[in-house]
Amino acid sequence: MNNNVDHRRQEVQQTVKNACDQLNQEGVDARNYVEQLAWLFFLKAFDEAEARREEEATFDDKPYERRLSGGYAWSSWAKDIDHPDRMLEFVNGKLWTKLTSPDPKKGLGDDQLAQRFRRIFENVRNYCRRGTSFARVVQQVDKLHFSEDTDVHVLSEIYEDLLKRVAADSAGYAGEFYTQRHIIRAMVDVVRPKPGERVYDPCFGTAGFLGEAADFMRNHGSLSGTQLDKLQKHTFYGMEIKPLTYLLGTMNMILHGIEGANLELTNTLEVHSQNVGEKARYNVILSNPPYGGKMDHTMQTNFRVHSSATECLFVQHIMANLAKGGRAGVVIPEGVLFRGGPDQKVRKELLEQFNVHTILSLPAGCFLPYTGVKTNVIFFDRPKDGSGTRSVWFYEMTNDGFELKQTRKPIDGNQLPEFLAKWKKRAVGDNSWTLPVEEIIERGYDLSAKNPNRKDDYEHRPALELVQSIKAKEERIMDLLVELEAILEK
Repeated sequence: MNNNVDHRRQEVQQTVKNACDQLNQEGVDARNYVEQLAWLFFLKAFDEAEARREEEATFDDKPYERRLSGGYAWSSWAKDIDHPDRMLEFVNGKLWTKLTSPDPKKGLGDDQLAQRFRRIFENVRNYCRRGTSFARVVQQVDKLHFSEDTDVHVLSEIYEDLLKRVAADSAGYAGEFYTQRHIIRAMVDVVRPKPGERVYDPCFGTAGFLGEAADFMRNHGSLSGTQLDKLQKHTFYGMEIKPLTYLLGTMNMILHGIEGANLELTNTLEVHSQNVGEKARYNVILSNPPYGGKMDHTMQTNFRVHSSATECLFVQHIMANLAKGGRAGVVIPEGVLFRGGPDQKVRKELLEQFNVHTILSLPAGCFLPYTGVKTNVIFFDRPKDGSGTRSVWFYEMTNDGFELKQTRKPIDGNQLPEFLAKWKKRAVGDNSWTLPVEEIIERGYDLSAKNPNRKDDYEHRPALELVQSIKAKEERIMDLLVELEAILEK
């Protein structure tokens, strides 16, 4: 059995490599062939899903009408490899019109699924200019089976690697960074989403958090038919501003077995409301919001605390959307935890209205090669009784299992397992401690992790750690200067 799985794994890897090689020969660069493969994967996976629903409907003696039927179905046009120019002409012309036209007679209609197709295919393109080249890529994708666990698992791994490459190519664009998978898994392990809960990421990117949350729910207990249906349609929610990233995230959810995620292509901060009804809120929020970006003054009017910093606005958005009894895990830059002004006001509200129970201090360089900014993960709940924070448990991590260099090669000494083990008991040690909320208030609501067990013994501290410490202090000084500059400008 294992030999069959290994053999199929090699076949899938080789198939995707062949497709990438073909696109490379066509002169398509890495960023664009990820986009190309994403929409091809999407159509192939959708065709398989339609075939599955058709079979189920036949078994139950119910009618089922395909959304992409006849010549528009992947299983029809993708087989026309003997006429590559005709295939390319059909896809660029008739199929693209079907996928993007708002006219119900020409397009797919005007329901949620049709709108999703339009949002995706209005913002991607076919980079293949020669029929023969396009047919060869389609032929490779057609060999993949999204209904088979082995294929989906291997494709997820390959896709993850492709997404990393895209993120590296556009590192830091609009303050967005690819979230390391091991960090996501640790955050999901703390927040522990349950079947029946609504899970939200306000800037879902490539859907890493939502995908891992889906895997976590399935891996922790057997789900009933009703629960599986709810998992598909009424569990995962997200917003994303960039069209390509939206497509990649949508495709990633399909690879994680979720075809009905409620994902919107929109600017989260533009549609933000401070007054969200309890039924519209979410039980679990997991996110790594864009940071370092600046928001126009007109965009700040919907927020209780005005700030031009996107990270400050996203924290407020998450607070406004967390349901009673809900849990959140959010990656934020160090400055949000100590800066005065708007950040301090938000921290005060956070501590008074939510239970900020844990802060995981990540090492500077944890998000290389995208950014060297010092970050933290802040975990908080919204108690049903409306109570606030009593104490905060801190964990200072200096080793996440990878070198803190551009290459991020694996190394020994990963502290994430220790963090998760200590977190359950809020254990105190050399790199973990608890502060009562009164002490945090006395510090000006400063939530940055200052390890009381660590003395600044520069003589014995490793050189890399010293460099990181200096960089973190320089970033703090820059944050304070920006804040001072804003005050002077007023």
